[in-house]
Amino acid sequence: MRKSILIVDDDEFNRELLRQMFEDEFKILMAEDGKQAMSQLDQHMEDVAVVLLDLIMPVLNGYQVLKALNSRRILEEIPVVLITANNDEQTEFSCYSLGASAVITKPFAAQTVRQRVHNIIDLHRNADALAKKVQQQRERLHEQRRKMEIFNEKLVDVVSNIVEFRDLESGAHVKRVKGLTRIMAKAYMELYPESGLDENKINVIVRASALHDLGKISIPDSILLKPGRLTDEEREIMMSHTTKGCEILKLIDVVEDEQMQAAYDICRHHHERHDGKGYPDGLKGDDIPLSAQLVSIVDVYDALVCDRVYKKAFDKDTAYNMIQNGDCGIFSPKLLKCFEHVRKEMEEFSDSQKD
Repeated sequence: MRKSILIVDDDEFNRELLRQMFEDEFKILMAEDGKQAMSQLDQHMEDVAVVLLDLIMPVLNGYQVLKALNSRRILEEIPVVLITANNDEQTEFSCYSLGASAVITKPFAAQTVRQRVHNIIDLHRNADALAKKVQQQRERLHEQRRKMEIFNEKLVDVVSNIVEFRDLESGAHVKRVKGLTRIMAKAYMELYPESGLDENKINVIVRASALHDLGKISIPDSILLKPGRLTDEEREIMMSHTTKGCEILKLIDVVEDEQMQAAYDICRHHHERHDGKGYPDGLKGDDIPLSAQLVSIVDVYDALVCDRVYKKAFDKDTAYNMIQNGDCGIFSPKLLKCFEHVRKEMEEFSDSQKD
């Protein structure tokens, strides 16, 4: 608790008068001008409860002291009461605009000064205590939010492992999709900085990409693992994995955050296409979340260059040309440019995961 009052006045009589008012309750510090006042504050900053400051003084006047205290943000810690013989409105306005907590005009009544100073000290102390409580609460809420975000991240990892364990093909596919998504996202960040992608957002998208086929855990094995062509009815059921996955995510979404939003967008929209002929919502162009766009082209590429129960792998050139020519649906020109930019890196990564 602060226990000192700094009295700043070039008139010795006024200093003595103010000292007598407060010496029974506070330790008294004195200064004859603004320069001495600043020196006293430098030495006793932590102990000063209030400054009683005269306006007209040599060396540094009250205005100059207030400006100095303002620039050093000291007025946030210590209230200042101006004591002046000038009782015009302009003087009072100037003092308050510079940060004074109160203005008392001379001559003053001792009892009035004492009460006003006590009120200001109490008000400042309470405001300071409230600010600290608000800050503590803000920090506590931030920490709780961060813990929930970490929990969501771990939840994504756990659920993605469930998808991986469904069958060996899905598990390998998930790992490849994560790696290929990172390659594509970094290319997009490099070629299109206006997209706002950064390393943190890329990490979020890569982690969420593991859940792109989450809904397939609800698809019967007879359809999911069917080696031949699907019937129209079976295809409808297979396509429902996008919305089924979102239903699962809604059940486990503990807190809405960037990670879960990315997982939802990717899960629902990774089969949308730039021309609006994808599913489930027929979104067009940039209405498709960027995270889903990145995963969509990666998902197709991996399906082309790898063996599946219903087909053999295409060679790299054929797969590349099929995507560029729109044989697997239309992708945005930006995605295709990124794909061209990192084609070799994607091929090398894909090959490394087949060993």
